[in-house]
Amino acid sequence: MVQTYTNDRMPGGLKGALVVVWFQAVVNVVFAMNLFHEHRTDLDNGRTDDSGFLLTSAWGTLGIAALLAAGALGTAARHNWARRTVITLEALNILGGVVVVLLGGVVPGLLAMVVSATVIGGFGSTRAVAWIWGR
Repeated sequence: MVQTYTNDRMPGGLKGALVVVWFQAVVNVVFAMNLFHEHRTDLDNGRTDDSGFLLTSAWGTLGIAALLAAGALGTAARHNWARRTVITLEALNILGGVVVVLLGGVVPGLLAMVVSATVIGGFGSTRAVAWIWGR
């Protein structure tokens, strides 16, 4: 049996997932700025041994924040590419959570995996897909 939904309003699960994605984007920007500051402080104090790693991490984190923000904006504008982008980033975050758990950080790793699975559930629900496609 085919389920039909009204496509005028964004589904509640998708709204909640968008809030989480925006929060993740803001946290990534703050973390990237912290990494840039740490890089600058290390250079000012003559420590250059991890300079490249800090700078690469900062730019990578800032890039992920931009992708999350673009995905949230695109999803709100009903673009399917944006929905797939966010789902891909969240799947990578789940893999990162598995690595964190294996390295001993059980609580942060599990928290990351639960949040990402919740976002994927919101973005991948039947209602969300129907709303994005306008059906």
